[in-house]
Amino acid sequence: MDRREEIAIKETRLRSLMDSMGLKGILLKRQPNYSWFTAGGMNMVAISTDIGFSSLLVTDKEKFCVANRIERDRNMEEEGLENLGFSLLDYEWYEGSELECIKKVVPIKEIGCDIPLEGMRFIRDDINYLRYSLTPPEIERYLWLGKKTSVAVESVLQKVNPGDTEAGITGELTRLLWKDRIDQVGFQAAADDRVYKYRHPIPTERKIEKYVMLCVMSRKWGLNTTITRLLNFGKLSAKHRKQYEDNVFIECAMIAATRPGEKTGNIFNKAKELYEELGYKGEWKLHHQGGAMGYDIRDSICNAESTEQVQDNQCFCWNPSISGTKSEDGFIAQKEGFVFITKPVLFPTLKIQVEGIEFIRPNILER
Repeated sequence: MDRREEIAIKETRLRSLMDSMGLKGILLKRQPNYSWFTAGGMNMVAISTDIGFSSLLVTDKEKFCVANRIERDRNMEEEGLENLGFSLLDYEWYEGSELECIKKVVPIKEIGCDIPLEGMRFIRDDINYLRYSLTPPEIERYLWLGKKTSVAVESVLQKVNPGDTEAGITGELTRLLWKDRIDQVGFQAAADDRVYKYRHPIPTERKIEKYVMLCVMSRKWGLNTTITRLLNFGKLSAKHRKQYEDNVFIECAMIAATRPGEKTGNIFNKAKELYEELGYKGEWKLHHQGGAMGYDIRDSICNAESTEQVQDNQCFCWNPSISGTKSEDGFIAQKEGFVFITKPVLFPTLKIQVEGIEFIRPNILER
């Protein structure tokens, strides 16, 4: 399947949504939706912004790139939109506007948009839903990203020494990922007691003494994945080892339960029960347990009341944690099972049995 064929599938999904909502057009302005619809393109300039610097307009028969003079040529040439059958609606950055271009094609009041915009219907959640079931090329891109991310994180931790800083090791991770033009949309790094104290430990200049956690949220072609790994200098205590293995067991049980058609609230409740059964009462309250992932870092965060159903070929990332440990790798739920996106490549492993499934999961690296 080439990019044209992938985009055609997504055009069909959007036009079906338009028909069901009585719309004559859909405007995509968010970076995640641009990347999704163009099969991996980018409309960003600043990495930190959610809204892109150009937009896409889909009507009942056509698709357009809406851009000012600054953005138009790069979008049509480097992102390949001209060859992919997009027409251009352009305007000068110093006069005119995106809305004026769009009005020439479709009345504003008959357009649905992924952000709240003047006169348009706000349909962000409806558009997001269309992204959840991944196409075969998206899965291929995801697996490539997962392997590169796994190798980068694990190779960094294999070279860390006491006295290195949290910021220093995240900087080295950035260097490795950027060699393959992989964005880092979020980092967590914690040394020693910070691993136990904070569930979202942003990197600081704190020096590592004995124990460190490293996590990155990486992105390429608009697809996001998350990974966490742990390193301990010296031998782990029996208590620490058991806690980590229990933590991994909870994640594996959640993955095993993530089957197409299952409600995510049921998966959450299963995890909650396991925390209690394994002797970690209340730990689930200290951090969310994760949820669906894809063109957003998390498409949703599940809880006991979640009614969303798992789709075939949908990406998830569960991240159960117990104070001092966390287990986290992205995977794709499929009818015949699941496929890990990130997984241990250079790290030691441990085997976990859940519901007759043997999981090969990363262990804590001891050096």
